[in-house]
Amino acid sequence: MDKDDVLNEWTEEENKVDKKSAKKLVWRTRISITFTVIRTLLAILLLYIVYMIPTSIYYDTSGKADEFNRVVTTMVELRYPGIAVDLHETWHAAEITPFLTQKTTLPIYRQVGEWKVAVGEVTASKSILFGKINYSVDLDNKYIDEGEMGFALSSYALHDKPATPPSNPNPSPLFDQLEKIDDGHVAQVSFSTRERMEPEQLRKIISKYDVEIHQMPIYAGELKAFNVGMSSSGSLTWVDGLLLRPFIEYDDKNRWSSKNHALTRQEDLAHAVDQFYQDLEWLIEHGDYYDKETDEKRLSYLKENELAVYGATVTGPIREIERLKEEEMFYEFNLGGIEVWNWE
Repeated sequence: MDKDDVLNEWTEEENKVDKKSAKKLVWRTRISITFTVIRTLLAILLLYIVYMIPTSIYYDTSGKADEFNRVVTTMVELRYPGIAVDLHETWHAAEITPFLTQKTTLPIYRQVGEWKVAVGEVTASKSILFGKINYSVDLDNKYIDEGEMGFALSSYALHDKPATPPSNPNPSPLFDQLEKIDDGHVAQVSFSTRERMEPEQLRKIISKYDVEIHQMPIYAGELKAFNVGMSSSGSLTWVDGLLLRPFIEYDDKNRWSSKNHALTRQEDLAHAVDQFYQDLEWLIEHGDYYDKETDEKRLSYLKENELAVYGATVTGPIREIERLKEEEMFYEFNLGGIEVWNWE
């Protein structure tokens, strides 16, 4: 064997040793990095648990979760015609994120006859440290371009008793639809009144019919004492107003303890009117939301003027709903929903 062959053999052996060493080094490095990543992730997870467990416990035990649910429930039910929040879900729905943002998702329903028909949910969030409440109401509409229920302010209702009353509006096309439906159904409808009136006055008119009252829109100085969001068509104006709802009682920890079913009885309506002022004052004091200044103006107006309403949301048998067209005071009917018979 000559010197060149020996040298080549040594070189090959040395390269094999270098490759093996390099592979071992690569695998050691990979394993080391893997364990470092795992340790880091475990440390982050441990810190997250150590941080979130006491934070969540404090959030739940301090009453912040129940207060946030109450704020969201009150905001929605005072503003959205025809729907209500399922209060049974407000006991445990709110939560706190690692970035100290409150979040909640609550189911909403329509009262159609004796049915509580699930129609969507409200989602809300708010940073504890800063910012205002952001919320959205998502309805499970059945039809394309399905409109929302609402209430119209006629020029007669908007102003203080003009000398000439408005002409009798045309019957709503809704009743042509109801005529085609048999007796074994119940419906939810909203309607407006041609003038403002005291809640008890409207309740007495509606009491002639076998229906339940669940909401009444309140006139709180909109477009007269101050401006709000609105749309108009002819002599009619739709405003984003507040609603009178059935009484809800909360305990000192902001958890609901009792609830009236409707505004149909005189004592329940009177109770709801008293509670409305308390709810609005509480919402202004504890809520940080975009319409807060407007609600302050509404509350100021209502304290200086008698509470007046200009419509209602009701539910009952189809034939009783049809009879409502007998009242010349009622117009601008909107259908909320129809279900099979469930009525006592």
